[in-house]
Amino acid sequence: CAPADICAIGAHGQTVRHRPEAGYSLQLNAPARLAELTQIDVVADFRSRDLAAGGQGAPLVPAFHAAAFSAEAPRAVVNIGGISNVTYLPDGEQEVLGFDCGPGNLLLDAWATQHRAEPFDRDGEFAATGRLDPQLLARLLAEPFLALAPPKSTGRELFSQAWLGKALAGTARSPQDVQRTLTEFTARCIGDAIERWCASAHDIVVCGAEP
Repeated sequence: CAPADICAIGAHGQTVRHRPEAGYSLQLNAPARLAELTQIDVVADFRSRDLAAGGQGAPLVPAFHAAAFSAEAPRAVVNIGGISNVTYLPDGEQEVLGFDCGPGNLLLDAWATQHRAEPFDRDGEFAATGRLDPQLLARLLAEPFLALAPPKSTGRELFSQAWLGKALAGTARSPQDVQRTLTEFTARCIGDAIERWCASAHDIVVCGAEP
């Protein structure tokens, strides 16, 4: 299609630092350059206005989820990227609720890269060779962020390899057992968030980017 057929491009950029508690979120972006190259209006810097209004500046997808997935009955939409987030789409006059619920593929990919020299665990093959470690899972689930009420957002600043290293300190676990436990942890973060904040959802839509 021609540039004239497109109303606008939305480009939020690549987040490199997200500190809503400090009032800022930093993205790498070049919206003016993009507008010149495409000759299409570009809308950018989405997060700063929300932060200025007292929001978290993340996640960005709930508005899209509301437009694309709203139904007659309440619904939850899970977006799994580096960080997982949940959108609750209620019925009636209630407001849409959206928040980050914990790691998505962030820790899984980092661990696979470290121990398999692969950017991700394809089809969960590495995790499937390990055993769930209940003690490690309990340590991971004790993270205070997980118990916070929405609105809330998070990122690599919290769920980093250093964060995982603290949970693993003083223990000797096989890499595959850690991968298996991280997979369970990721699923539990999502499931617990839905159970706590979206319990009346009639169904759940799961989406996200493939590796």
